[in-house]
Amino acid sequence: MVLEHLPLADAIASATARRLFPLVEREDLIQVAREALVRSAPRCRAGEPAEPYLRRCITGALQHHLRDRVRLVRVPRRLHEQGHCPLRHLSLDASCDGEPCLLDQLPSPEPEPALSEAIHGLALEQLVDQLPAAQATALRLTVLDGLSLRAAAERLEISAMSVMRAQKKAIAALRQQLSGGG
Repeated sequence: MVLEHLPLADAIASATARRLFPLVEREDLIQVAREALVRSAPRCRAGEPAEPYLRRCITGALQHHLRDRVRLVRVPRRLHEQGHCPLRHLSLDASCDGEPCLLDQLPSPEPEPALSEAIHGLALEQLVDQLPAAQATALRLTVLDGLSLRAAAERLEISAMSVMRAQKKAIAALRQQLSGGG
């Protein structure tokens, strides 16, 4: 079975190598694909076509290899430590000519006054209060209280889909109110 499906493994590996040409070696991917073929061939079920199963196993092994062992954007370590990048930008955390790094030179954002936050929060609460009860509750639980859809659904004893629908209707109504349409 392995010899019969060897061209399949090589074809999948070659296609992946062509897609990622300068970043990966074709021979490395062929080796990974063939290893996956050898490991997965004994697990094929009798009476079922083997090719779809083997294709999934080989593709998965190649994806794991690329994720775990291949840096898809290669920057030489020496250049990275100096703050230079071949992608024509300068790293924000690299210092240049004894100057502090660019990240340290950026101004920090001005904090908003606490009174402004309180006014915005109060205005938002007033808008939410104008919504139908189900929509207001769904919005409070998911957005303001930070609960997941599932947790809000459990608390309200309804489905997560119902919470999501109520949340979407509430957000649409708030948008309409804020835009002056309602």
